[in-house]
Amino acid sequence: MTTFSWNQGTSIQVAIGEAYQWEGWELTVLVESPVDFLSLAHHGCELKNFFHAQGLDNYFCMLSGPTSQNLIKYFSVRAEIYDNHAAKMEEHEKVLIDPSVEGKTREQLGLKPFTCTEIRSNIMGILVTITEEIIARAIRTEAEGS
Repeated sequence: MTTFSWNQGTSIQVAIGEAYQWEGWELTVLVESPVDFLSLAHHGCELKNFFHAQGLDNYFCMLSGPTSQNLIKYFSVRAEIYDNHAAKMEEHEKVLIDPSVEGKTREQLGLKPFTCTEIRSNIMGILVTITEEIIARAIRTEAEGS
């Protein structure tokens, strides 16, 4: 599992040695140990069967894989959530620019239809979009539930 630590500093280092100012804080990626089901079971906390029943075995195997710290930093400092509120704001901006388009659909405004919440970022100029379905596919499970 990968988490972030924010340490006071002057900049963050990202891919290819580029430095980016970000409000005087330094971004450090901490790569943690994956869940140790054997140790948890030894201490009376049997969780492996619970996650197995949900089809999350592949997810926990993936946590043990390699982590690209530069890629995580580059992605995270540019990431934004595109949800229903952001989609409505996007439509509102179009109407503010041209009031004659008020009441038109997203397609008529030249916008993509809003289907689900996304995490949007870019890596070296390439747009990266992550949805619940993409995460489910990556861990080889169904994208269902809440």
